[in-house]
Amino acid sequence: MSKFKYLLKYGIKRRIGTKAFYIANIVIFIALLALMNIPNIIAFFDDGETSKEIVYVVDDTEKGLDSIAILDQSAQALLNMIPGANISFETKDSVDPENLDFGPSKAIVHLTTVDDILVVDIYKDELDTLNETILLQSLSVLKVQVWAVDKTQAELDLIEDFNQPLVYEVHTQVDDTTTRDLILSAISVFVAIPIFIMLIMSVQFVGVDIIEEKSTKAIEFVMSTVPPQTHFMTKILSSFVFLIVQALLIFLYGLIAGFVSTQVLGATNGQMSISELIGMLTETDSSIIASVFNALPLALAITLIFMIVGGLFFMIFMATLASMSTSMEDFQSFQSPFMFTMLIGFYAAIFSIYLGDSVFLKVLAYIPLFSPIVVPTLYMSGVLSVIDVVISFLILIGSTIGMYYLLAPVYKASILSYDQSPFFQRIKKMFKRSKAM
Repeated sequence: MSKFKYLLKYGIKRRIGTKAFYIANIVIFIALLALMNIPNIIAFFDDGETSKEIVYVVDDTEKGLDSIAILDQSAQALLNMIPGANISFETKDSVDPENLDFGPSKAIVHLTTVDDILVVDIYKDELDTLNETILLQSLSVLKVQVWAVDKTQAELDLIEDFNQPLVYEVHTQVDDTTTRDLILSAISVFVAIPIFIMLIMSVQFVGVDIIEEKSTKAIEFVMSTVPPQTHFMTKILSSFVFLIVQALLIFLYGLIAGFVSTQVLGATNGQMSISELIGMLTETDSSIIASVFNALPLALAITLIFMIVGGLFFMIFMATLASMSTSMEDFQSFQSPFMFTMLIGFYAAIFSIYLGDSVFLKVLAYIPLFSPIVVPTLYMSGVLSVIDVVISFLILIGSTIGMYYLLAPVYKASILSYDQSPFFQRIKKMFKRSKAM
């Protein structure tokens, strides 16, 4: 047991106690801190004033209305509800469509009437989309005012009744989570990248560590002091501990960055929730953003669990593959098909946002070679339910246990072997030798 503890401690120290580990984690923390504080960074350089766009108004309606005042009043009500928009109206005497003079304005609006109906010609010069929306809404209000000039009370009452908003209520049995799932799908694409990187790092640590000892013949001295099963377990567990520690550290960095963003630097500004803030910046309903935050804890927990168990599954396989290799070049050529298989899962996760509810992706979610990367993304995108995730996890953990009991004897038979036969022939030999031991 003391030798097992020594080897395990030594393996963990080689991965966690290095300068590269500290530097990498400092970079990850700074990157997460910067990412979570993007709203604060923007606010720091923003003077709070949105650039105002001027719209010239040429009023040839001859209705005696103060069109500028009506447009300003209507626009102001909308500006209070639409962040980032800022528009003002100024009077212009005339407009020549053949020779437009925009001056400092972004648009010129020419108002005329035909049988009391407002006719509008808009000449644009890079008018912002939000401001254009406000302009059109304000002109709709002006249209009613123009029509109402010299009308009887009965006609005014009629148009007032006609303009009443539709009263309706939607009754549904199932909550519409389409937008939420779309946002989570986009998040899952970015989540798939660190999952894949960490899985690759973990399996590489196991394989390279074993092949270094074997290529330098140091493995012969180690095997003379500890059983092969002990060596096998310490190599896997040391990388497994690294995977867990790194995953938990990234999760902790995210929590700290979120706390600094919302509580220390005040991204919420004391009056606006983080959901409302992100909703404002992305022009998305804050209730949808809130539902995304409500779904994220379970989604991240599923991601963490599948990454850890999936990493263990891959490490067992990679350790056995390394034990059959005799040199680093040998190991690199043998691991190429395995890496290609992992890439299939990675690209499936990346393109899941485009494939949607695909039967192909659902099948991959139940295959242990792909599920560690595919399942978290498919769950976030709404393709897999919690029951599907549980079934896939049970298959993964069962396959991991089965893989250990299947390959541990092969590791014992191959760790001291320097067979130079072709790859598949070598695998066949090692399986036969493991049964005879």
